Amino acid sequence: LKSRPLPKHPEQRRASEQLMIHQVVALLCGAALVPAPSRAVVLRTENTTNSSVKARVQQPVTFQGYYNSVVHGFGIWKWSNALDAYQRHFTALAGKPLAFAEVGVQSGGSIAMWKSVLGQSVHYYGLDINPKCKQFNDPTTTIVIGDQADTTMWDKFYSTVTNNLDILVDDGGHQAHQMGVTFHVSFPHINPGGYIATEDIFVRDQLPFLINAATSIGWWHGQGQVESTHLYPGVFLLKKMSPTGQGSFLASLPPVSVTVDNWQAMWTAISQHPGTTVAVKNPLWGSMLTTNSMKDIFTQFEQLVVAVGQVDDPPGCANTPAPVCTATIVNSGVMNSVKGVHAYQDTLYVEVNAHPPVISATRKGIKWIPYGF
Repeated sequence: LKSRPLPKHPEQRRASEQLMIHQVVALLCGAALVPAPSRAVVLRTENTTNSSVKARVQQPVTFQGYYNSVVHGFGIWKWSNALDAYQRHFTALAGKPLAFAEVGVQSGGSIAMWKSVLGQSVHYYGLDINPKCKQFNDPTTTIVIGDQADTTMWDKFYSTVTNNLDILVDDGGHQAHQMGVTFHVSFPHINPGGYIATEDIFVRDQLPFLINAATSIGWWHGQGQVESTHLYPGVFLLKKMSPTGQGSFLASLPPVSVTVDNWQAMWTAISQHPGTTVAVKNPLWGSMLTTNSMKDIFTQFEQLVVAVGQVDDPPGCANTPAPVCTATIVNSGVMNSVKGVHAYQDTLYVEVNAHPPVISATRKGIKWIPYGF
């Protein structure tokens, strides 16, 4: 409600105050207060034909909901299961002031998504090699032009642009050495409880990134900096230890159907318990976050990130800036059976699919910046 000056006469002032109180009560009565991911309730008003005022609650914005609603504007292209992963892991941070970085700004459509879902207190740092991305600079958006494989670029970024981040999403060049430099240089700058997420890991040539990441994860774990890792088809997330303890993610997993102590028993249990979680725990192995354990995990679940292939509709559209394009992964057998693999210090949790998933990415938006420049 827009405030107005109160009358100076005491009787008039009291009457006006009572009227305003009744208006506020009327506005709030009957409103179903639904908490957004940030735990904040936002009320908006709209005019109607009879000039009455109605209250309505702004529903929480999800990554999937936002993405599917995009029709116009700048282009955005994300894998469906990556959006699912971000909904599960990132929304606990929604509503807080966040320093958020994304490698691979491309056509800029994701900028609005991150801010819409995580809140307007997000400052977005976009890194890209294309100077055309500078057009997205604004008071809450900082665009940096540079090569993600260049450690000098990263040193300058963390010394002159921002020293710390809450979340970094790597959707850049997708080559193993590019992802590796970004991962290894950036994790020390992630705030406690924050994430590094690496997208689009679907081919065998990218596996060295994960194997090399295992070495760094083991080192950081030895320093008490790693809370958990999360491997999905094509997506890998590393969460930094938080002083407030683990979040609620584990509670969101399907019930544990069985706990096993070796890999062979794990694969047998995966085949026998669809729609559940299989736990792997062996005290003789030590922590699941050591270098050796992480390498074993990546080896066991190699086919979770090595697809059989990809089908583009229309054919070949993925290599063009065409606004109409859908890419669909041809699943491996492991992708059909396993949804996600979550490593914590003492236990590995394997989410088993109830049904084989469809993993696809449909371009949204109509304004696309060509890949070449």
